Amino acid sequence: MRHHACVPARSSSAAPRPVLVVAAAVLRHGRVLAARRTRPPAAAGRWELPGGKVEPGEQPCAALVREVREELGCEVRVIGSLEGEQPVGDDLVLRVLVAEPVRGEPVPREHDALRWLAPEELDEVPWLGPDRPFLPQLRELLLDGHRLQGGNVGGAVRIGATVRRPTGPWTPSVHRLLRHLRAKGVRAVPQVLGIDGRGREVLTYLDGAVVDVDTDALTDAQLADVSAWTRELHAAVADFHDAGPWRFFGVSAPTVLAHNDLAPYNVCFAGQTVAGVFDWDLAGPSTPLLELGHLAWNGVPLFRPVPAAVAARRLRVMADAYGGVTARAVLDAVPERVRLAVGGIRAAVAAGDVQMRNLLLVGEPERTEQSLAALLPRIPDIERELW
Repeated sequence: MRHHACVPARSSSAAPRPVLVVAAAVLRHGRVLAARRTRPPAAAGRWELPGGKVEPGEQPCAALVREVREELGCEVRVIGSLEGEQPVGDDLVLRVLVAEPVRGEPVPREHDALRWLAPEELDEVPWLGPDRPFLPQLRELLLDGHRLQGGNVGGAVRIGATVRRPTGPWTPSVHRLLRHLRAKGVRAVPQVLGIDGRGREVLTYLDGAVVDVDTDALTDAQLADVSAWTRELHAAVADFHDAGPWRFFGVSAPTVLAHNDLAPYNVCFAGQTVAGVFDWDLAGPSTPLLELGHLAWNGVPLFRPVPAAVAARRLRVMADAYGGVTARAVLDAVPERVRLAVGGIRAAVAAGDVQMRNLLLVGEPERTEQSLAALLPRIPDIERELW
């Protein structure tokens, strides 16, 4: 995609200058907006990228914004263009500009239908001839998707109602686990949809709000529901057995198949209730207390110097919601689980794990080691509050 989009059409002194027509590839969450024509009769029922002619003295970008406002009743901002131009008859030439919505929902004022198309859906509609040569470029642009927040390693993008993520040797085992959990009726688990044209896994998008614990904190109710969900997960895998390979390893005596990265950055909420749990790449053998220790580290959160009384109360919230464990046992598991994470990051980076290498850019694992060193002297105070 070119970013210098608003350049007038090239003209030749030897031939009449064709009239420039601009079409809008309006992108949202990895999908493009297509519109179905009603006229003239030869074009009725065919699909196009909305747009129109550039008026004399008008810049292409301004013309596109005006045409979209007139045809669809919404505002867009031009962010680039596709390569090339296509003739439309003898006296018109088509250029495609890439835009993003700014305000308002599109309404078909001059068309009879609109569709947001994902890259795999581009060939499902009959396009007008001049638009069709742009489809290969458009498909690649859509496959880039919309980068998602949340997660800790990166690489996840949203395309429509799906999420695309890089795969690894562990992916088949993770997919078998997710299918098992959905068959068991475990809530907030994504559905596996397959592999896309770039070799990425395709999962259903889980809608909800992600709490940024660097600036905020889970409510007690949210922390309790994540802990209850964790118990649901561990109960559901009691009859699931898979030799892997798994990405998470190093637990000396595992007793359960765990998510292994349960933290606010991997959970979204609908109010106080868990709506989605994502980033399952680290799923693998562990123990319930190590799973809860990781959640306590990130969810209480113990990586911050919260008051001992607050930490003790929220550890009790977790233990009560999970059931069958004590808050003291969860607290005791935290240092071991943090050290396991630090060692795992270093081992993965040394082995060439590109995604784990992204953590180095945010100061890991040294930042976690420093936070753990700050926690250790506070643990006796938290223990006294628990007593």
